[in-house]
Amino acid sequence: MIKTEDILSLNFYQKEKFTGSDRGMRYLIQKDTENETDMFRVYVWPGPYNFASTEDSKKKTATFPFTLDGKQQVVDYLNAQWVDFQEK
Repeated sequence: MIKTEDILSLNFYQKEKFTGSDRGMRYLIQKDTENETDMFRVYVWPGPYNFASTEDSKKKTATFPFTLDGKQQVVDYLNAQWVDFQEK
């Protein structure tokens, strides 16, 4: 299970993206700006391959506000996606 503290601070995302994995599910979190609004963009896909080596059709994406509440939404989304991956 992914915890909020596993996802790092908002400041980290000002310059970097974050990749990780949890029990066979891979994910990438980055800050994007759309219409002058900052947001988290999250990608999930089945392991074991990295983002670049995985077919786009196997990746899912979602966006969330670039706030502390949005960070918690990212964690909740990742954990829900893990459940979905296990059911398939």
